[in-house]
Amino acid sequence: MKTVFKIAKDWLKKAVYGDKNLTKNDVANEYQHWRNGFLWQRLRLWLWLALICVFTFTLRDIYNFFFPLKEFQNLPETLRTQVLVMDFVMLLSLAICLALRKTKFGRSYPGILFLGSSWAIGIVPQIFTTLKGFALPDTLAWSLLFVSQATFMPVCWILHFLSQLGLLLYYFGVNTALGLQLPLPNHPELYNVTLILYLFWLCTICDISVFLYDRLQRSEFYARRELESAYQKLRVAEVKYRSIFENAVEGIFQSSPDGRYITANPALAHIYGYSLPEEVTENFTDIEHQLYVDPQRRAEFVRLIEQYGSVSEFESQIYRRDGSIVWISEKAYAVRDENGKLLYYEGLIEDITKRKQAEAALQEQLDFLQVLIDTIPAPVFYKNTQGLYIGCNQAFEEALGLSKEQILGKTVYDLAPQELAEQYHQADVALFEQRGVQSYEGSLVYKDGKKHDVIFYKATFSKADGSLGGLVGVILDISDRKRTEEALRVFFHAVSHDLRNPVLGTLMVLKNLLSRSEDKITVPRTILERMVQSSERQLNLINSLMEAHVSEVQGVGLQLQPVELHTVVEDAIADLQPILTENQAHLTNLVTADLPLVNADQTQLWRVFSNLIVNAVKHNPPGLSIIINARVEGDKICCTVSDNGVGLNPQQSDKLFDLYFRGSNNRNSVSLGLGLYLCKRIINAHGGEIGVNNNPQAGASFWFTLPVLK
Repeated sequence: MKTVFKIAKDWLKKAVYGDKNLTKNDVANEYQHWRNGFLWQRLRLWLWLALICVFTFTLRDIYNFFFPLKEFQNLPETLRTQVLVMDFVMLLSLAICLALRKTKFGRSYPGILFLGSSWAIGIVPQIFTTLKGFALPDTLAWSLLFVSQATFMPVCWILHFLSQLGLLLYYFGVNTALGLQLPLPNHPELYNVTLILYLFWLCTICDISVFLYDRLQRSEFYARRELESAYQKLRVAEVKYRSIFENAVEGIFQSSPDGRYITANPALAHIYGYSLPEEVTENFTDIEHQLYVDPQRRAEFVRLIEQYGSVSEFESQIYRRDGSIVWISEKAYAVRDENGKLLYYEGLIEDITKRKQAEAALQEQLDFLQVLIDTIPAPVFYKNTQGLYIGCNQAFEEALGLSKEQILGKTVYDLAPQELAEQYHQADVALFEQRGVQSYEGSLVYKDGKKHDVIFYKATFSKADGSLGGLVGVILDISDRKRTEEALRVFFHAVSHDLRNPVLGTLMVLKNLLSRSEDKITVPRTILERMVQSSERQLNLINSLMEAHVSEVQGVGLQLQPVELHTVVEDAIADLQPILTENQAHLTNLVTADLPLVNADQTQLWRVFSNLIVNAVKHNPPGLSIIINARVEGDKICCTVSDNGVGLNPQQSDKLFDLYFRGSNNRNSVSLGLGLYLCKRIINAHGGEIGVNNNPQAGASFWFTLPVLK
């Protein structure tokens, strides 16, 4: 019950006082304010009309007082004589309401004045008749009251309903409670069915008409406010668009399909060399021929829009008003109606002349730099921070045997063997971390498939914002220098070590002879033989040194021809037979005549077999057993020279084929140690490999491979 009472109380408060917080919606509050103002304005007209109406009835009652009318003959005498008092009370009430309407109270609460004036006309007469002891159903006054209110103040149907409800409750409720009856002798009852139906439908029709009108006004008000809001937003948007359109840096345009400018902004006029946008729309009637340097650009513009719906960064050269040529970039799309019909093209135009000039200048610099680095004979490259090649010179392309398209965008792992690529990558990572300059020696596989000794010179570079941009590298091939240094190293070593011994021996013999006092010195034959042997050794050492030097600097010269391997081995054994006999060595030849031919230099192969046999004899005690063998392995022949001597230790095996290396158990100390080094150079020149399989205390087995003749 409490909840129902609260709801009824709030409802009554809203109806009477016009609650301004009826809704949180601003438009609803505005309508509430408008309805109160409408009610306040119409209340003035209705009050004046009610005053005039009541005044006319007052004049009737005055006339009836002096000249009784037949229509009032059945009314009680009291009502006829004192009705003027009731009229003056109503007139006074309406006058008070009219006076209050102009006050602040009347402006704020027009609903209270509405109910007050309504009840002044309807309830005041009822109170008067109640005090006189009878009831008076004044249906004529009620009808005029309800209809006039619905006509002149058709808003807030709740007020109309409360006005009617208050009057009817008083008539039916108070009169029934007091047991009053009508003053008419033939009809003393307070109400009948006809009266109730009449009042019900009178009130219902009035309230419904007010409700419908109020609802219509509300809808129109909402629609008007929405329209005003839309107009306001449209005006704001138009102002913004106009501001953007007028103040935009880029040119804004609309062009027709037949090649005319419909709209242009000041920026576009400025780009085209005009003062006003109107000059652009007036002068450009054939964009294809008037604007573009290349007339085909307009057709291409239309084709791209038809194909893709829009164009972006459409760059062209155009004529300005003064005949000068500038570059523009267009971004546009097609505007169509709901049926898909093309209406016009709309878009932006930007003057990119300065950018094009800057790009051309930059391209000239890049071309110059590219020509500059291409003239550098050393390979030059540069990478980004991800390790991708982003540029190189022709020397770099020629060194790798790849084109620039095959290099750019790749990493070292795409261009170099895995082992070398990993070394390059780790060096680049270290340089990126430390920045600055980096140099180191390494290897590079050139297009011939061979490793070259090189020096890498690298340096990092930065971007415009100071961040790391990448690195630049230069490669210097030092293979020739390395070979020259090695040859000089061999020469000086031979001169300072190996050649000193024979010379010292000869010098000692000569000094010994000169130390004698006789004028004539008799030299024994044995001494002369020793001097001859020493000189021969010295000559052999010098010849070996020269041969090693030539092979290192110029490479091993080969005269290739089909060779039967077994004949080379037999010739070498025959030539070395005295040495084998002297050292009591036993040699077994297992090389057969049915082996495939090899494409080789017969003399150089003879030297390899001779050096390997002599090396085995020199580094082992007498009574050595040597076995020579050869077998086919795929597309190669593998040859072996094995002995049952003392073998080699691991340190000797690692350095055996190095320059000037001599074994510690060499029984002939006067040697350059070039034999095995020359063997390696000769076998590598033939495209083969050489090595040794060692078994300490059980001998050594030297092996080398030669390609089979195809």
